[in-house]
Amino acid sequence: MSQKVFLIGLPGAGKTTMGLDLAVHLGLQFVDLDQDIEKDTKQSINEIFEQKGEAYFRQLEKLNLEKIIAGLDSFVMATGGGTPCFFNNLESMQKAGVTIFINTPIEQIESRVKLDTSRPLMKSITLSDLLQRRKGWYNQADHTIQEYKEIIKLF
Repeated sequence: MSQKVFLIGLPGAGKTTMGLDLAVHLGLQFVDLDQDIEKDTKQSINEIFEQKGEAYFRQLEKLNLEKIIAGLDSFVMATGGGTPCFFNNLESMQKAGVTIFINTPIEQIESRVKLDTSRPLMKSITLSDLLQRRKGWYNQADHTIQEYKEIIKLF
């Protein structure tokens, strides 16, 4: 049986960590969309943002998302924080599988990412502002959780 699980949420919410654990739990392949883009382009997300801009990155993100959805039967994917907010990515993910919003408290994320310089948007906007901009998309997820133990209950 095919199963596609998409984890969405702010940068630093724990999508990759929870995604890896969930993939092991379900016996599925784990995919990190940002890492997939970096592998394909041989550039970091930061370099893509700096050299070609966010609009170019969002096109790459869309193409890689669609490639993975079409190419793999089952997986758990950690998306980029902005993935559901552009083009019809959220709709594509929901047609293909189940979306889970990891709604980690801002204070917890801030303590995780304060020293992380690899997140391009964190240089120009606060996490609170980013959440305000994106929560309309995040709130459309099939499920909303805060802790890993809540994900396990879904499967």
